[in-house]
Amino acid sequence: MARKGIGKGNHPNSRAALKKHGFKPGQSGNPKGGPCKEHSITHKQREMLPLPCPYSKKGETWLEWLADRGMALAGENPAYYRELMDRLEGKVTQPIGGEDGGPIEVSIDYKQKIFSAISRHATGTGEDEGDPEP
Repeated sequence: MARKGIGKGNHPNSRAALKKHGFKPGQSGNPKGGPCKEHSITHKQREMLPLPCPYSKKGETWLEWLADRGMALAGENPAYYRELMDRLEGKVTQPIGGEDGGPIEVSIDYKQKIFSAISRHATGTGEDEGDPEP
């Protein structure tokens, strides 16, 4: 609970903590502006790739062991195989086509529909039975 007369961030304990940790007024606590990549899991894993893998019986590096393991799992499990193929070849796009696999031709004669609607409106006859359904 804030005490009367002390604005947000102006409590003596808050100010003392900021000074203790070296923060200066107007200076960003994140000068590089991005996340600290040196402390990410991915960064650490990439550093480990050339190191010996403790699970390998052949003395492989992490990179070699993970590649072999991924290939073995892909041979046993369709989900792993799909994931491996997506990573190696890129995701497959599914084209939209007709029954024979060819493109679907869509043709709507808007000009005829517009002329027909204007004609019906002008004559006051309502809908024309010959107009195709949208």
